[in-house]
Amino acid sequence: MKDVWKVYFNGSFGGKSPDGSHPGQALELNQKFRFAGRDWYVPAAYLTAKGLVLDILMRADKAALEDFCKKWEHLEDKDVPNDVFEQAERENPLAFEFSPQIELNGQTLPFSQGHGLSYHPLFQNAAACEPALDEDEIDFDTPTERAIIDHYGLNPEDGWAIHRYSFPWKTKRRPKSISSLALTLTPQPVRVPGAEFEVQKPGDIFAFSHNGIPYTLTAQNLEPQTLPKNAFSDARFDFPNRFTAMTYTVSPAPPKNLISVEDCTQNDPPVEREAPKDYPFMPEAQNAAVVCIIGGADGPTALFVTAKSEDKAVLTTCSALHFAPPKKITWRIVFHETPFAPERFRLL
Repeated sequence: MKDVWKVYFNGSFGGKSPDGSHPGQALELNQKFRFAGRDWYVPAAYLTAKGLVLDILMRADKAALEDFCKKWEHLEDKDVPNDVFEQAERENPLAFEFSPQIELNGQTLPFSQGHGLSYHPLFQNAAACEPALDEDEIDFDTPTERAIIDHYGLNPEDGWAIHRYSFPWKTKRRPKSISSLALTLTPQPVRVPGAEFEVQKPGDIFAFSHNGIPYTLTAQNLEPQTLPKNAFSDARFDFPNRFTAMTYTVSPAPPKNLISVEDCTQNDPPVEREAPKDYPFMPEAQNAAVVCIIGGADGPTALFVTAKSEDKAVLTTCSALHFAPPKKITWRIVFHETPFAPERFRLL
């Protein structure tokens, strides 16, 4: 690490201080280990006045990335269901969500903020995997990712998920010395779609199983609801506001946060209102922005729940948003699985 490498506690990548603070002092670690069937590398930590910054890198084999891109090259097609995108994300060699914490001199420090980048040896956008007809036109990387690859002496033929996390000191000042440093990685649950079912009335039941354990879902109530007209602040569009709230129970009681229920359909897209005469160049709606505004099947629609129960065994889910009440709703069981246990790795 002979080149100048400036890392700041509140900064991202690129060597710029967002608050005028001084860069951290590099502490070389060069620790490699296997976790969750993947190769990991922790090259260095950086000691700043506010806390410790740690770079955590995950390697993805080039052949695995090529196979992934070949299998999922159709993702750019229109009308690809959400569950297909979710499956592709689960199979993406560069995608793995986790939470880190460190033990510094025997004290546990949870992270306060993090940043991430992906370096793909073939394409700049690993998720889209857009095939290039001419190899000379391939944008293999951006300057920031490439600088990190060169700085740490990584193999540019591999893919790399690059994470940078900041851990504040527990004391007011930076420790005078570091005698020990350990990292614990805790995988985040992944969404695994299960069976689909329909509910006609309260009392309907649906039987399913998970890991050999049989469960029974019983619908308690189905209530059509309408969002108020001022639920959305964008006056340029009419938004769907009809949905159905379903309360239900699951027996036997599953482990906490293991099971949820969602609508299989997506929200109706908003409709642009007629542009006013004095503003003829009104921008068109973009699908990505629409999803952020009205929520996906597993997203902000949860905020629209109005049916509550003091009984913790009674759960509530909401359907997608529509302009007109749907004739039927197809629900889906979703399992939130954590396939790997947390592991602790000694860095120093």
